[in-house]
Amino acid sequence: MAFVEPSKGRAKIIDLGDTLRIEIPMRSKNFVGLVVVLIFPLFLTGWFIGRAVEGISTLRELNLLSRSEGWTPQVLPLVGGLIVQGVFIFALLGYIWLCLLQRLVGREIITVSPVSLDIVSRPIGRLRRYRLTEISNLRVLEKGSGGIISFDYGASMVRFGLNLDPAEAQQIVALLKERFGQYMADSKAGGMEDGVC
Repeated sequence: MAFVEPSKGRAKIIDLGDTLRIEIPMRSKNFVGLVVVLIFPLFLTGWFIGRAVEGISTLRELNLLSRSEGWTPQVLPLVGGLIVQGVFIFALLGYIWLCLLQRLVGREIITVSPVSLDIVSRPIGRLRRYRLTEISNLRVLEKGSGGIISFDYGASMVRFGLNLDPAEAQQIVALLKERFGQYMADSKAGGMEDGVC
């Protein structure tokens, strides 16, 4: 009987000398989660298009959108309302499709150097840079939204590693502590804590 091969993990770790770069895919391994992420935007887009067609049909049935007579004064507020709703729907659909793009092809990129820990989500997302000397209590959480690797930064908690398994997250935390633990705030307090919840 053949042995089950150990998992290699999802994260791609790139050693750049004094800097470590970790790329974590945002796409879920869970098929059901992936289907939900795909179906929800499609359903919502279809629903919004159906509502827009229904609204235009209703205006035509009430003879408020007659091409021969032009727009009467009573139609202008309705058209203005439709334009505002259209802009809102377009912006909402754009946001939903951007989130879908992020979940399908996006990556969390964590870059750690002796000076900073940078977190950015690609292709959409802003860079968040943290001073390594202010980071303490680097740990793995059992559950949570926003990622299972976390650390304290002043009076707040920062999380990343959205789709990591706990075992892989433990390996990443151990690697970060080994390579950069001496630069973190924990080392100034007399030693590193285990930090596992």
